[in-house]
Amino acid sequence: MPPRARASSDTRRVLLIVAGIAIAIAVPTAIVGGIDWLDFPASWSGAGKPLPKWLTSGEVRATTRDGTLVKLRVAFDVGDSATRSTVQRHMREVTLLLEISIAALSTAELAGTGGIERLSREMLRRVNEYLATEGVPPLRAVAIQDLWYTRP
Repeated sequence: MPPRARASSDTRRVLLIVAGIAIAIAVPTAIVGGIDWLDFPASWSGAGKPLPKWLTSGEVRATTRDGTLVKLRVAFDVGDSATRSTVQRHMREVTLLLEISIAALSTAELAGTGGIERLSREMLRRVNEYLATEGVPPLRAVAIQDLWYTRP
């Protein structure tokens, strides 16, 4: 093989090796960059909203106005750590308000269409009214995690 052809062949081989190394580096880098872009918080709708900070109540037991025993757990979106600590300090009163919210409903209202949503709204209203008297910012949401009831 003439020296010029051999040099051309060596150059081609070196270029192929360099191209292979570049591809081996570029593909994983592009994948990681794409994943980072997808995971970038501003790329999702609702990214400007603050994330919820949940505080869970203990088990709450109460009786509806027609005698059905209800057992549930509730999570509160407290917003910030100051509100969280205040709600924790007043958990006994908050639990009583949750029990009153349950007692205000009948079994049909609780089990019917929108019953859990109605109970959640009522709980949020009562707890926020109480917290306002204590000078605490309102809770953002109340989520009923578990709900069991037993009819008499």
